[in-house]
Formats: sequence, C-alpha cells, structure tokens
Amino acid sequence: MKPGQDIVMTGFIALEGTVRAVELEEPRLRKTLPQDLLDTAKSFREYLKASPEAAVARRHGETAMQEVREGGIFTALWNMAKEHQVGLTVWLKKIPVRQETIEVCEVLELNPYELLSGGCTLFTADNGNDLLCRFEEAGIPAAFIGKITDSNDRIILNGENCRYLNRPGADEIEKLGIK
Repeated sequence: MKPGQDIVMTGFIALEGTVRAVELEEPRLRKTLPQDLLDTAKSFREYLKASPEAAVARRHGETAMQEVREGGIFTALWNMAKEHQVGLTVWLKKIPVRQETIEVCEVLELNPYELLSGGCTLFTADNGNDLLCRFEEAGIPAAFIGKITDSNDRIILNGENCRYLNRPGADEIEKLGIK
C-alpha cells in the first residue's frame, strides 16, 4: 500500500449490526418503523455469506485488503492506515450504507459508521476504477471511497466539513448489550 492508491469498498457498512439490532430490538423498532423495512433489514443476513471479492481483487491489482467487522468502517480504516503506516482521505458520502440501516440506527441512536459490518471489505489499488469494473462484472457492489496519502492523517470529508478519525472505541452494537 502506498500514497496515491485508491480505496475501494465492497458491500455496505453496518449490515451485520443492522441484522443483530433488529433481531434484538424488533418490538421497539416496530413502534416507529414499518414491518417491511424491518423484514428487509433482517434479510441482510444473506449478504454476510462469503463472496468472491477477495479472489476478484487479487486478480486485478489489489495491493491491500481489510475486512470491516467490529467497530465498523471507521475502525477498519484506522487499522488499515496504522498497519501500513500511511494516511488516508475518505469521502463520507461515498461510503455505501443502506437506508434501512440508517433508519434502524436513528431509532436506536447508533452510529452506522462504528457498527459491526460483516460482509464489507476494503481494498486498495493503483487503479480503483479498474477494480470497480471488475467487481461490477462479478456482480459485487463496490464504491470508490478515498485515497491513500503520504501523511499520517486519517481524514474524513463530509461536504465542506473535514474531521479526523478518532482512535477506535467499542462497537456501537454494545450499546444494545451485545458483545
């Protein structure tokens, strides 16, 4: 991994945490959210199965890979930058998140960017667009979300707002009593 490379993400953030939160808090969520939204959220379990993205990425220029799990996308980005001693800039609005996840997180007061995200993987590559095309050909949802930089800064851009990633803390799912 080196400065200038692209950061590509497959899948959607917080799917695993969404499934677990709905399973645990469905009666509470039903008071606010429609049942079809909750049923769709529970169906996210199918996205948590193994997928071929790692094999596709290896064949098409991936230089590093980081599974997104406990602590969500922010923890995975932090860990990837720390492990490879690089900085990064990520555009928050480019990180794929399902609307159902946003709705569930709003009701339960959870941050989806710090929520259990099994089924989601980060990759770096010299040519992120090429990697995106290969994922698309394989039917794997993916997005270009950022760049590797030559500083140690871990920056998240949200429109005109700029913030630094905080050192990872506990996963948001723990707010629901799940560990």
